[in-house]
Formats: sequence, C-alpha cells, structure tokens
Amino acid sequence: KEKKDISGFPALGENPFGTRDNAVNALKSIVASLNDPYSKYLTRDELRKELTAGDGSFLGLGALVETPSLDSMSQLPSVSIPKREKTDVTLEKVSKRNRNGQYDGLQRSIPNEDSKFRATKKINEEHILSVAQAENLPVVTAIVPDSPAERAGIVVGDRITSVGEYQFMGMSRAQVKKALENKFHAENYFGVADLTIAKRIMARSTPTMNVNYGADGNGIDEKYVFEDGWYRPRRRSVFDGIPIEPVIGYKISHVKSIPTTLTAGSSLKLESPTTSSRVKSTKYPTVFGGDNIVHYELLTPDDSIFQQLKPDSPSAKVGYIRLTRFSRASTAGYIDAVRELEDAGAQSYIIDLRNNYGGVIQEAMLTASTLLKDPHVVLCYTLNSRGGFKPQENMEYVVDKAYPGYLLSSETSTVSKDQVRREHPDYLEDGGWTSPTSYASLKELRMTRGIKPAVRMNSYSNSDDGFQPVASGDLQKKKELNLEELADAMSRNSQKKLVLLINEGTASSAEVFASALHDNGRTVALVGTKTFGKGVIQHTFPMPDGGGLRLTVAEYLTPSLHHVSKVGNLKYDSGIRPDVYCDSQQGIPKNVGADLCVGVALDVLESTGR
Repeated sequence: KEKKDISGFPALGENPFGTRDNAVNALKSIVASLNDPYSKYLTRDELRKELTAGDGSFLGLGALVETPSLDSMSQLPSVSIPKREKTDVTLEKVSKRNRNGQYDGLQRSIPNEDSKFRATKKINEEHILSVAQAENLPVVTAIVPDSPAERAGIVVGDRITSVGEYQFMGMSRAQVKKALENKFHAENYFGVADLTIAKRIMARSTPTMNVNYGADGNGIDEKYVFEDGWYRPRRRSVFDGIPIEPVIGYKISHVKSIPTTLTAGSSLKLESPTTSSRVKSTKYPTVFGGDNIVHYELLTPDDSIFQQLKPDSPSAKVGYIRLTRFSRASTAGYIDAVRELEDAGAQSYIIDLRNNYGGVIQEAMLTASTLLKDPHVVLCYTLNSRGGFKPQENMEYVVDKAYPGYLLSSETSTVSKDQVRREHPDYLEDGGWTSPTSYASLKELRMTRGIKPAVRMNSYSNSDDGFQPVASGDLQKKKELNLEELADAMSRNSQKKLVLLINEGTASSAEVFASALHDNGRTVALVGTKTFGKGVIQHTFPMPDGGGLRLTVAEYLTPSLHHVSKVGNLKYDSGIRPDVYCDSQQGIPKNVGADLCVGVALDVLESTGR
C-alpha cells in the first residue's frame, strides 16, 4: 500500500493506530522525531522491566551499555581524518622527549630534528577505529561507582568492540540491540570477562575561533603545552561558549579478567551503612566510614602517595567524601561524614563526584546550600517547556526544615539562617517562603528578591598558558572595597578549601551540584574530565494501556547561565569542563591513597594554601 506522511512525521502508513503493534510503532516514531535522546515511549512491558530490573548492567560489571541511537550520533561532534600511512616510533625516545618537554609522539608520528624515524614498535591502523566504523558499537552510558567496570578504567563514552570471541564489529544496530537484550545481562554470564574497548580520541577546538599559535624553533606547531611531564593540547581562550571536543576516532584497548557480579558472589546493590572507624597511627588518626552511597576518609601524610605533604600544610589533613548519588540517604550520609571529619580535624576537603549519575535534584541543591553562606546566591536556573525561566535560590533550602546549617567554615553553622531571620523573618514560618515568578526578568528579580549573579572567584583561572593560581593578595590591589565586598572576602577566607572531582560519568543533578559551587566561587578547582552533559528533566506520563510517555519538560542552566546539555543545533559543547585535567582511564582504585586524581586534587590544595 502507498504510505503517506502524517503531519510531517515519518511515513507511518494509512492506518498507523489501527492495531496495537501499529500504534506502538507510530508512537515510537513520533517521539523519535523530537530528536531528543531522553524522550521515549515505553510499552507496558518495557516500563515494568525498567521499574523492576535488578542489576541490569552489562555482564554484571557495573556498566550500563546501550545501543547507540541515530539521534545521539547526529548530535555527536566528529571530524574525519585522512587515512595515514603506517609509521614507526621509538617509544623509548618518545618517553625521553616527554620528560624533557618535547612533543608527545604517542598520538602521531612527527620527524625529529634530523627528519628520521627510529623503530622499536609499530603503531598501525588496526589499533584505531574511525567514527564511522564505531557508530554501531554498543556505547557505555553510565558506570556504577565502586564497580568492577570502574576499577578497570571503563568510562562513559567507551564502546564495546568484543566480549571474548564474540564480535560486535560489523553488526547493525538491530543486531546489537538484540544481542544486548538476550545475551549479555548480568544473570546470563558467570566468570571473568575479557573485553575489547574502543576509547574516544578527542580533538580540542573552538567553534568560533581558529587560533594559529605559530611554530617554535623546532618547527612544532604550538598547539600543545608542556604540563606535568607531558605535552598536552593547549587550552584556548573562549569568547563564545565552551570549546567543542570533536571525536576523531577510537583507540582499541584490551581489558582482561574483569570479575563479574556472580563471580564475586555479591551484587552491586547498596550495602547497609557501616559505622565509622578510627585507628590511631604514630602521628595521625585514620578516620573512615560510610556505605556505598556516601563514604569518607581522612587523608593524612601517612597515606601512601601523600607522604610528601608537609605536616603543617593545609593539605596535611584532608577530608575525602565520595557521593555516588543524591538522595535522602546521601544527604544524611554527607552530614555524618562532615561531622566525623570535622571532629578529626580536617583542614580542607575533596568531594568526589566521579560516576555520580545524579538522583534527586532537590537533595543535590540542599547539599550544595550547606556550602554557600549567602542565601541570595542562585544554585541554578530552570527553563520549562512553556517558556518559564526561574532562579533556584539558596534561600529556598536555607529556610527548609531539613537544612543542617552552613558547613565547612570557621563561622557558626547558623550564620545563613540568622541572615534570613534578620532580613525576612516571615520566611522561617510555615508557608512563609514563596517561590519567585517564572516570568520576571533577572533585573526585576535582583531588585525585588535580591538574588545575586554568579561570580567566579576560584583559585585557578583559565589562561592561554595553562591554569595559574590566583594569589589571595590580589584583593589588596584594589584601591577601594565597599563593605559588601569586604564582608564577602572575609567570609571566603573563613571557608575551608574545597576541590571537586568530576568525570564523564558525572551527570544530571551531580552537574547541577558542581556548577552551583563552582560558579559561585566556592571551589578551589574542578579536577577531572568534562562531565556527561545532561541538564534536562523528564516526566513520565502514564498511558491508558499501562505504558509511559517520557518527555523532556524542563532544562537546568548553571548559575552563570550556561547550558549543561547540548541544545538543538547549538555548536557549543555540553557538560562542565574541569579547571585541572585528570582522566580516569587508568581506573578508580578502591584504595583512595593510590588514586592519581586524588593526588592531583591534593596538589591543587597544596598550591593554593593559605
């Protein structure tokens, strides 16, 4: 039969809603036309399976693996690279040149001063996949914290090339989807897994600038800077949005003997809370505790990679708190962790948000409010489907009965609530707080509600020459300071230093939490890699047949009015970029003392000591 287009949707046939199967296909096609990867129609069986699923991870490794959609591929920035000839590189020479500040030749081969190549190992095209070759491969969309996948260094955005002898290469999306549904669930696999992973190769650029830094005396283009013993891509100045990091290919990596859930004899479900423990050492008490939702530890110079710290430095006692999600349980666990670490004498803090996929947004903002003194600062903005635009004020959570107080500061925990009591005592009464309108301008809200725009005052600032510490004495260079600025400077001086760890698995409300602290100048720096980039809200509308229509109904913007999600054809990148780069490709070890990125965070705290 001749098919027709219905209201601009893909061809659905003459009677798209005549039968149940036709209606399901029609609804899925209509929702897919929105080009929103988070909106979908779920049948009754699909919704029930989603609500009652147990582990549900790929092979029980703690990784959520999905079939790539056409929409997600169309939104993924990518560039094509010409086919290159096989070349030889001397790895020993590359290592030496890295230590001496020369160009990193692991990614590509360049001639040395004599234009000669020396060979001990060949790098050939079998280790690299193009974007087109990898477009149908299963993609990792989430990692469970403290899981075998996390320990093995699997990150969000990786693609699965093969499992043992089973190859995904050459399959269609339909074949990949069927294999994931029928073969690779946790309950179907016992033993240890051997995986072949395709990891993204990114190329940094800006959508509005094409900066040519020229060449140095050796003829090497200055697109890279020497940092921490390695040549890294130079961080560009950004005038119009966040630089895009297009995917130019995938590098093959083999991960062997990963224990699965069944092999380990335990599930990845949440464990019951554990009591805190204190063990006295020769100099410093060791404090640790928590559960799989929140766990904490006091880091001291007695810990392996931190032994170089000076006993009297601000990093001598660092409180480490890992939040794996945001919920009522996480808020309670966070408060307990802060109390234990404060009693143990923690002088600065690291909050680990890596692979935190989000959770309850209200709990994320309540947790952030405990670290921001001023009730008038904005935690985020919401933009709904009807055009309403509203700030989420810190005040809303300060007046909440669940608010535990202002934490991680030498000031009293009641200082924020005392300010509300002076300015708006009626807000503390039942029903006294009223949310601002969704249709007022920012100027009007500043005048009527007293909200304050985001002002970044991090100790690390972005520059063409890398990230340079900003001296606290810079405030003294100003000839005049009004009383408000002076009070703000004194308040910041009373705050304990804070670094946040983020990575590709930091998503949704965890990104809102990170941007709320970062944009309001509460953090020393964000350390890690660019976050997932999901700042949207979905609502599942129940259908008469028991299914559900899940649609995106609102979006979050950061306090500095930046999109977290990539919107439409916007040419800016999604996610929140770190101030200091440190990837999790080597895996996140269970032993915090052996975690490289925790060590980088300690270096940041050390370099910005009081």
